[in-house]
Amino acid sequence: TRFIQPYADCEFALTSILEGLEHDPWPVKQEHRVLRCTGTALAVAAGLLECSNANNPSRIMLFLGGPCTEGPGQVVSVEKEEPMRAHMDIDNETAKWHKKAMAHYQAVAAGAVQNGHVIDVFACALDQCGVAEMKACVEKTGGVLVQTDTFTNVIFKESFKRVFARDENNDLRMAFNAELEVITSREFKVAGAIGCCATLNKKSPSVAETEIGVGNTCAWKLCALTPSTSVSIFFEVTTQHTNPIPQGQLRYTQFQTHYIHSSGQHRLRVTTLAQTWATPEQGGENKLGAQGWMEVGSSFDQEASAALMARWAVHKAETEESFDILRWLDRKLIQLCQKFADFRKDDQNSFRLAPNFSIYPQFMFNLRRSQFLHVFGSSPDETAFFRIYLL
Repeated sequence: TRFIQPYADCEFALTSILEGLEHDPWPVKQEHRVLRCTGTALAVAAGLLECSNANNPSRIMLFLGGPCTEGPGQVVSVEKEEPMRAHMDIDNETAKWHKKAMAHYQAVAAGAVQNGHVIDVFACALDQCGVAEMKACVEKTGGVLVQTDTFTNVIFKESFKRVFARDENNDLRMAFNAELEVITSREFKVAGAIGCCATLNKKSPSVAETEIGVGNTCAWKLCALTPSTSVSIFFEVTTQHTNPIPQGQLRYTQFQTHYIHSSGQHRLRVTTLAQTWATPEQGGENKLGAQGWMEVGSSFDQEASAALMARWAVHKAETEESFDILRWLDRKLIQLCQKFADFRKDDQNSFRLAPNFSIYPQFMFNLRRSQFLHVFGSSPDETAFFRIYLL
């Protein structure tokens, strides 16, 4: 088309434009912020890709030097007398632009997910740039989020280079437009997923009624994949206590991941797991006895469990009070210790945990006090940055 050309056909013109970029000469009034139409620019970029390259590998890279002050996605007034919103303003619903801006960027993110496009955000400024409002663009599409003070900072330069890292075959270390589907045997079902993904609303017998994270589906869209991409999948045992599982019976889980490699190949990776159920107690009910709990304890991975609990807690932090989440974490830790710790009642010195449980309480201790759950001393942009990186 007149407006979209292959890079090979417009390399010289594009390079000339980039090399000729200068600071905006338009004068800025005293005590006023620079006029920025970030939300409009992002919507235009997403619209152009939707019309020209739908469902094909694409990335939108957004470079922010300050907050959006004009048009859709505006997060603050152009007058400097209006400060950037803080957590207290958002909690009290006194942040004038917050909800409208979030709705705008969520709509842009939904369109990008539908077309399999990735949105990367590089926010390099001393002030907040509105990352809290546009976090859905990064979180739903699996994009890169970099936040630092200036574009000359080594953090920005090295992070930008790593986006285009290549493997031993000289292919970009990234994949696009992935779909992850989980299929289970009938004894348990999928409760949900937490990570940089979006629901595909696919129903199947593998979907549980309980919803954790992005639930009520057995398939998710991941617009971008890298060697470090991970998604937490949560399951629910649905077999009734009165319908015992025969001892030694296997349970099956299959992960099907279809994606477009950076070379252009369509690939399907299938991983199937077969594992035995823990030994139930004698008596004909689906309850674990002493032997069953020993089997569960011996297979416990404290680092993986800490990562799962951290993601779950951060997901709950988006909709629940911090105090409630801390109490919830405490209850979960107490329940675990009651099941797997050795102790004598009223003797605190007798408390013992097996080596594969020993540092899990420390993980929870540090999680409770981390910036992932506590917002005091952090701006909304910083909190959004921390939480996205935990995903």
